[in-house]
Amino acid sequence: MPAVEIGWRLGRSHWGQGLATEAAAAAVRFGFEERGLERIVSITQVGNDASERIMTKLGMHPVRETVNPTYGRRVRVYELSSDQYATTTR
Repeated sequence: MPAVEIGWRLGRSHWGQGLATEAAAAAVRFGFEERGLERIVSITQVGNDASERIMTKLGMHPVRETVNPTYGRRVRVYELSSDQYATTTR
């Protein structure tokens, strides 16, 4: 891929505690501030509303839908550019 992808997977007993949001925000911060990335993406299965909420909280926006070739499931790709990140962290 032409970008770095972040993702998360938690056991059900850990859902709803903000852990994925906190970890994902740290990954985004590290990617842009420490590694100088130009773009970060995150991909989720269509219908995974919880993950899409996290992506939105991170400032990411949907850019396309496609089909995962391995599983044949529809997925949605979100992205955040370094410029977008810079405007949300001021």
